[in-house]
Amino acid sequence: MSEEASFFRSDDDEDGPGTGPGTGPGTPGRLRLHLNESPYGPPPGAVDAVREEAAGHLPHYPDPAARTLRAALARHFAVDPAMLTVGNGVDELILLTALTFAAGPRAEVTCTERTFPGYGEAARAVGARLRALPLTPGYAVPATAFAHALADGTDLVFVCNPLNPSGTVLDRAGTAALLAAADGAPGQLVFDEAYLDFAGPEHDHALDRVRDGAPALVLRTFSKAWGLASVRLGVLIGPPERVARIERTARALPFRVSRPAQRAVLAALAEPGHLERVRTGTARAREHLTKSLDTIGVSVTPSAANFVLAALPVADSTRVAARLATEHGVLVRDLTLLGLPGHLRITVGTVPQVERAVTALAAVLRTMEHAA
Repeated sequence: MSEEASFFRSDDDEDGPGTGPGTGPGTPGRLRLHLNESPYGPPPGAVDAVREEAAGHLPHYPDPAARTLRAALARHFAVDPAMLTVGNGVDELILLTALTFAAGPRAEVTCTERTFPGYGEAARAVGARLRALPLTPGYAVPATAFAHALADGTDLVFVCNPLNPSGTVLDRAGTAALLAAADGAPGQLVFDEAYLDFAGPEHDHALDRVRDGAPALVLRTFSKAWGLASVRLGVLIGPPERVARIERTARALPFRVSRPAQRAVLAALAEPGHLERVRTGTARAREHLTKSLDTIGVSVTPSAANFVLAALPVADSTRVAARLATEHGVLVRDLTLLGLPGHLRITVGTVPQVERAVTALAAVLRTMEHAA
């Protein structure tokens, strides 16, 4: 299994029907804090919509253009429908973007080191070279280095914002610098904002500028804060002519977004208060997690997302993650494969889930420190 495949693997393959958000089988249940899933689940209306689709429409293909859904999403994001398309998760949209703007051995895809492996996987899939930029101190997006890459003629830039796995978020000045560099550059700038719902609308710097005509693309997802990871729905927003180019590439996959996904997201959009409740609950639990980890000697990078980057007082984070899973049923993401040994990425669950995870981590660290 490749390093990328190991990163994407759920490590909880025995999950079956009846497992609730954040937990797997068993008593008290495996605590899933490794994939940045929402412990709050989707809005109730979305669940009902999926049930209705399963009951009456499983033999039927979806609308390949997702017209009703796209119109509703355009209203939600306050853009013209021609500025928006959808895909089977952000992952598919990343691949479609790479196929459209950076296919072939002469093309170059730029991202940062130590981040979401999907960018590198997409670059390799389309035969492009991958250029990985070092993070700035504090595990933040290197806006200046990205701007230079655009000026140098890179074909495609993926900016993960908030950055996975640290949760750091670009400020208005950093976003403006990137957009200024993209204006007139031959390459395509993409802001992957899968986690921006947790940061809040005050960080909509890129989307605000794209609404006004900036030549960038913005990715959003309903897998994270909306709690719909299972049905897969990603959104791409940008200038109409660039969205149209991506849609031409996607014609090889005419039924990419399933009927249950389209219905679920339509129903979710009808319950906008859900997003604010999730954002508030996540912020409260994230603060509790950060303070609790500090009490056991684990430092955390300030995060605006639904996960934290935790630096352990011991070097072997792989062993820590394995013991958390086998001895305590707590699943977290070891970041050794991303070049961050001694670090874990821990999803922010509910406050009780946070307390369970910290108690388990304290127990593992205590026995490892004594053994040393």
